[in-house]
Amino acid sequence: MKPVKANLFPVVIALFVSGFYLGFAPAHADELPEDTNKIESLTPEQARKLAEDFLGVEIDVKGFGKRGVPGCLPLNGLKSLDAETARALAGYGKGPLPLNGLTTLDAETAKALVEFKSQYLFLSGLTTLDAATAKSLAESKAWNGDLSAVTAFDSPDSVAIAQALAAREGRLALTNLKKISPKTLSALIEKEDVEIPFKPSAGGGPSTPPTRLQWPPASRWRAPGRR
Repeated sequence: MKPVKANLFPVVIALFVSGFYLGFAPAHADELPEDTNKIESLTPEQARKLAEDFLGVEIDVKGFGKRGVPGCLPLNGLKSLDAETARALAGYGKGPLPLNGLTTLDAETAKALVEFKSQYLFLSGLTTLDAATAKSLAESKAWNGDLSAVTAFDSPDSVAIAQALAAREGRLALTNLKKISPKTLSALIEKEDVEIPFKPSAGGGPSTPPTRLQWPPASRWRAPGRR
């Protein structure tokens, strides 16, 4: 009997195509955008690779004058971040880490970011945070203390949040704060250099109105240092 010559061409094509469905995608499919601000999501593995291999870029940062800040890993396109990915990003050591696209952060992720030891962690887009997250951020030496996107302290744990933030050593800026209770404000201004857009009354509450701040601030007020 003569051996049957099988036509392997269709089999090879079938295996090649099925490779995409089995996870054997081409190597370039996992590449990240050259502009890191266009990255909208990251796996822990991708974050580790960025932290190890990214050389850093120079960007303009508000409050740093006209000169750019070198060595940055800007990831302002990220809208969410989990703890494992945050821990991987915290390994970046060449310069600042701007994460200004995040509007909220859970306590576990905030605690992971505390491990970031390079200069300047930017989280200027945060609009809300709970007491546990505030406590973790307050412990960070790299975080620049900018909470300019927070406009209100109106959650049930507002006093605890204010107390946690007031314990921070270094800058704390709430420059767009409009709504806060007198009790929460009293806790907040225990912070010696807090930046807020109004001047509290002598009794520790806001000057006007007596219970809520809901007007466009005319000027910013910084709590005087106490000795």
